[in-house]
Amino acid sequence: MAVKKYRGVPYHLWNPFTVMDEFLPLLGIGPVVVTRGEGPYIFNERGKRFINGMSSLWNLAIGHGREELVEAATEQMRKLAYASCFRQVHPKAIELAGKLVEITSGNFEHVFLSSNGSDAVEAALMMTRQYHRQSPDMKDHSRYKIISLRGSYHGVSYGAISTAGLESNKAKFGPLNPGFVQIEPPYCYRCPYGKSGYPECGLECAAALEKTIESEGPQTVAAFIMEPIMGVLGIIEPPEEYYNRVGEICRRHGLLFIVDEVTTGFGRTGKLFISEDWGIKPDILCLGKAISSGYLPLAATLATDEIYQRFDGEGNQFAYGSTASGHPVCAAVGLKNIDIIINEKIPENAARVGAYLKSRLKDMISRRKIIGDVRGRGLMIGIELVKDREQKVPLDKKDTFNIVVDTAILGLLVYCSDNVLGLFPPLIIDKDIADKIVEILDRSLETGIAAEIARKARLVKEFTASKLS
Repeated sequence: MAVKKYRGVPYHLWNPFTVMDEFLPLLGIGPVVVTRGEGPYIFNERGKRFINGMSSLWNLAIGHGREELVEAATEQMRKLAYASCFRQVHPKAIELAGKLVEITSGNFEHVFLSSNGSDAVEAALMMTRQYHRQSPDMKDHSRYKIISLRGSYHGVSYGAISTAGLESNKAKFGPLNPGFVQIEPPYCYRCPYGKSGYPECGLECAAALEKTIESEGPQTVAAFIMEPIMGVLGIIEPPEEYYNRVGEICRRHGLLFIVDEVTTGFGRTGKLFISEDWGIKPDILCLGKAISSGYLPLAATLATDEIYQRFDGEGNQFAYGSTASGHPVCAAVGLKNIDIIINEKIPENAARVGAYLKSRLKDMISRRKIIGDVRGRGLMIGIELVKDREQKVPLDKKDTFNIVVDTAILGLLVYCSDNVLGLFPPLIIDKDIADKIVEILDRSLETGIAAEIARKARLVKEFTASKLS
């Protein structure tokens, strides 16, 4: 098999989540090869600029080119390039843990550092099972089941993919871990419980948690884990009441309440953390992505003191971690990034510009019949595309993907999940960039023969330009 070359260099890279035989012919096309970043923009090798409407992988909160983060990493590398947190520690890990406790809801006192969101979630799942196994009440030792929302995304480790309940994961990697149970998500636009809408629905989606706990046997269930806004499934945001309702159910049945804010944390939804004002606080909080704005791998799992005390004593220590847990350079960058987010009021900007962008997208519904729903909070916005708005018939995946390609050609990168377009731009964007996002989407979402011909013409032009470069 001949090896594909990129500018004379053999391409041996195996890309994650990528259909390689479809991807390799596209090298050099549009934003496939990214060579530079600047604020909310990225550039390809031809110097073409794109609005980074995905924040790359939803993580570049403060955008590219922040010299403060470069300086923080450089200074730390010169002072101490690496030190382990296994039975020793270094100042930056201590400082970062203290900062995270300070800026969260006041419910947490202990921080376990790791390097990515999957790792943070895996730590939470293992922490949960060990916590119950070390209970002084023997009845708690049988608690091992984790309840989650079907179609949720908590990462790619075996524990994390076991939470999603997806047949595709079972087919590729099964058997998955035992003890994982799913309930249907709070997807109001397509209510899986057949309800007409909130509040008339009585939050059947929350009641499903209690019913499942009772059917599984309360003494076998360890925790409920959720994303406050489900990202990969299509930016699914439940009614505000949902959060406290499921939290109350967890308390009533002795479950740990695990909240995965890997995506929503550090200002994405217009608050530093979406869970900060809930009446029922999480027992465990998972953080990642924007904790370092993607500049270096970093994540964290926060726990209450009640959980931490269960791990006291010889043989009870938390038996988890990796070489990169609490890496000093990553911690230094995370600290500086958090300072920027707080001092520059980045969450407030996300709330203000996000509300403006969402309102402008909603205005498009009247003239773009392909839009079924616009939803989300802050700068985490989903646009669900349909063939028939009355019947809510989803747009085909292929047609949705063609729109995504067209928006890229026009200078905007968006996320795509089935028939949903997702906007996760850097939290530093202003209203001018929001207007440009709307302008591009308005062109790409136009329907009809003339619009289809125009899209194909733009695609041909892009392919021609790539061959000439």
